[in-house]
Amino acid sequence: MRPIVLVCFALAMAACPGRVQYPECKTDGDCAEHGQVCINGFCKECRDDSNCASHPDRPVCRDAICVAKPQCAKSEDCGPGMKCADGRCAPECASDADCAGGARCLQGRCAAEERCTGDADCPKGKACVDRVCKSQEEAKRIGDCSLKPVYFGYDDATLSPAARKLLDDEFQCLRRVEFRRMVIAGHTDERGTTEYNLALGERRAEAVRRYLAQLGAEPGKLKAISYGKERPANPGHDEAAWAKNRRAEIAPEP
Repeated sequence: MRPIVLVCFALAMAACPGRVQYPECKTDGDCAEHGQVCINGFCKECRDDSNCASHPDRPVCRDAICVAKPQCAKSEDCGPGMKCADGRCAPECASDADCAGGARCLQGRCAAEERCTGDADCPKGKACVDRVCKSQEEAKRIGDCSLKPVYFGYDDATLSPAARKLLDDEFQCLRRVEFRRMVIAGHTDERGTTEYNLALGERRAEAVRRYLAQLGAEPGKLKAISYGKERPANPGHDEAAWAKNRRAEIAPEP
């Protein structure tokens, strides 16, 4: 009699479905101890935003997962110069390739090139280089070479050891890039007559030109000019400003 009872009990148990194992589920109650809800037979973090109320840092339900609230839905939600990417505001460009219509990426923003035929066509602080208005820093850059000014002593056109070392480094960089011609512009501080300073600026530019030629640069690709005191790098009227203005600058010819 006892074996028959055991067999009947086993059959009854087989006929009664057991409780499902996590992460499977039939109702939200099956997922409650994990703080989740039942979706299509499996426990998930959320069904809608209300299920994310316990996650203040992730209040939005996306694909059954609580995620942080997106900063934006479209680029118009971001500030000037920013775009919406994957729900976050980011700079509108990282390189020129990110900009359309021939615009350039400048400090994370796409900016259209300003065409010009001379410096007079460009706004203050820019120069016409290759028929495009460029900032002073851009104008002094060619390829990977950032060309720095060569500084001189008062009423002097002699290259100092530091100036020669700088030109040595710049020449090594220029050897690796293609350019039509480089312009070496001599400048002076504000003291002295216009005529005297034009001549002094010319001597400074010539000193740089001759040194680069001695290093191996093609003389026909080097042009020396002088602006005298007409284009100060620093508008001040003290020794600190004058020291910055006694210089020669190298830049690709427009």
